[in-house]
Amino acid sequence: MSNATGVSSDRKTLTGTRRAAGSHSGVMAHSPRGNAGRVMSAAVIVLAVGVAAVWSFVARRQLETSIAQEAADHLEHARIAFQAARVRTLDNLRAHCRVMVEDPRLKSTLATEGVDEATIADILNDLAKLRRAGFLMILVPDGKVFAVAGADELRGLDLSESSPVKKARTSLEAVVGSWVIGGKVMDLSVMGVRFGTTPIAYLVVGQAVDQDLLKAVADQTGVAVASAIGETVTLSSSPGDALQPVVAAVAAHAGSFSGRLFERDGHTYVAAISEIEDTGPSRPRLVLVQSLARSGIAFEAMRWLIGIPPFLMLIAVLFAMTAKRRTVVMRHPRGRE
Repeated sequence: MSNATGVSSDRKTLTGTRRAAGSHSGVMAHSPRGNAGRVMSAAVIVLAVGVAAVWSFVARRQLETSIAQEAADHLEHARIAFQAARVRTLDNLRAHCRVMVEDPRLKSTLATEGVDEATIADILNDLAKLRRAGFLMILVPDGKVFAVAGADELRGLDLSESSPVKKARTSLEAVVGSWVIGGKVMDLSVMGVRFGTTPIAYLVVGQAVDQDLLKAVADQTGVAVASAIGETVTLSSSPGDALQPVVAAVAAHAGSFSGRLFERDGHTYVAAISEIEDTGPSRPRLVLVQSLARSGIAFEAMRWLIGIPPFLMLIAVLFAMTAKRRTVVMRHPRGRE
């Protein structure tokens, strides 16, 4: 009996040893796979985070580029609006000049020998009341100002070498052009006052590019508008506006450009400068400025939407990894007792 009991005990001990060995073998077999899984999971997460970060960076850069381009388009729209306003003004001046040059009182008085400046000035003042804007002038045949209404600063000037006067000498029609006098751009129309084929004088109907015009363009486009001679701002759509220091800083840059970004006091602005056309050798410039933040208002929702796809991708990766995770337990068959 004692021998049988000893054999049975030995068998149990051996069985227990085998079970322990089997259990230990299962743990050892599971550890390398578990480590590999954790490494793979970490690699996938790092890759997903990297892809999301790169996507967000590229998307934000593209968004900033789009905002800058949108602002540059606004500036170009403002330039076109300014030029269109001047074209309308010149067409209006041409039409008025054609009508006023045939005024009987003006023609008969100019044909009178020895007529004085005051008499012509009175007639011009009466005609100016019909226009209610701008100025009128009479030039003698050699191009000097004889009488003026509405622009005393032009009295006594010699405009014989100006391009509009030269064109008017060889044309039977009203010609249009511009002068830059005293820092002001003046659009005008010139036509000869004739008896027969000989001009006895020249009538000038003009209107300065003033603050009202710049303000109308600024209100229409949302862009700060100014004119400059050289590097000096001579006229602005809003003289007391907070953008004026920026406008002055932009005007200090020589030449013409479009869609250039400027940093000032922690804010970004987009600016453009172009020459005001048909203004002679003075080359006055049109300065346009807009805050980039103003253009970015329309894109504000996009800043938030950019972060949604990377966030959803990370959630999807984490969910997929959690759903596929399994605990693998390796079992060995029990030894027979």
